[in-house]
Amino acid sequence: MAGFTLQQGMLAALQEAERAKAAGEVPIGAVLEYGGEILFRAANTCHANAHPLEHAECQLLRSACQQHPQQAFRASTLYVTLEPCPMCMGAILHAHVGRLVFGAYNLKWGSCGTVVDLSQCYPSETLEIYGGILETESSDLLTSFFGSLR
Repeated sequence: MAGFTLQQGMLAALQEAERAKAAGEVPIGAVLEYGGEILFRAANTCHANAHPLEHAECQLLRSACQQHPQQAFRASTLYVTLEPCPMCMGAILHAHVGRLVFGAYNLKWGSCGTVVDLSQCYPSETLEIYGGILETESSDLLTSFFGSLR
């Protein structure tokens, strides 16, 4: 992963979150990096698709699985602007993603240790997790979105 920083990955995920916000969605974005290149991008579309499973991470993994063998994910990094919920964390673990990087901590549904640590439920998986990368930018985006709804 030479030449590709955690900040670069999170900035790309933040672009997707901005896209979601512009569409009136909860501003959460995700990207999948492999070999120093972003292969897939996704943003929340729960409201547009009227479907609660349309989280950015699930959409991204669905697209990636249609085009790449699952074994390739062990050498990939998934960047997401908010700590994954239990549903998304389960998908990330089942897809065998090698590394997860997130921005803001999810105080309501965080499944990387904030509320629960689902990665500990799968001791045979070796998922590296880095949280709080560009946390302020990720949190500010969510705060401004929810503040505008009030």
